[in-house]
Amino acid sequence: MNDSVLHIVGALCIMDEKLSLYLEKAQRYCSLGEQCVHSVSKKMREWGVETNEVEYIIGELIVGGYLNEERYAKAFARGKFKMLKWGRKKIVYHLKMNNISPANIKIALQEIDEDMYDEVLGTLLLNKWNETKGNVFSRKGKVMSYLAAKGYETDLILNKLNEIVNNKNTKQ
Repeated sequence: MNDSVLHIVGALCIMDEKLSLYLEKAQRYCSLGEQCVHSVSKKMREWGVETNEVEYIIGELIVGGYLNEERYAKAFARGKFKMLKWGRKKIVYHLKMNNISPANIKIALQEIDEDMYDEVLGTLLLNKWNETKGNVFSRKGKVMSYLAAKGYETDLILNKLNEIVNNKNTKQ
């Protein structure tokens, strides 16, 4: 063999070894917690992995079960709702920012129990109402802003708010 062929073969062996190391590193990263393709791709680019290598490694991670967009979306929706009390709109926004497909977003939102969602919204609203000072209109505005920022739907907030305001007025 001539020197140029040996040089190419040697370079391919080094690339395979480097690619294998990046794959192992990506597998460890995915094993820490659910990840999406977008976040893993971004992380690998930070490590200096070439674009074509990123695509190959992502494929390997999916085949190996390390990456699953539906599983990620479900875990994300459950976690953000249960831990941070986020509403559906905020969850959807963040899933879209991670390039999660509309189909997987729809599946993820089904993880949120409707009765629990209503209960959490009511609790957040009541707590915010009770800690807010001012007249009724001022308090309504502050509560609306707070819950909208948490990602709750305006119509649900208004319905709950009216229930609470009407109950407060009938008790006085």
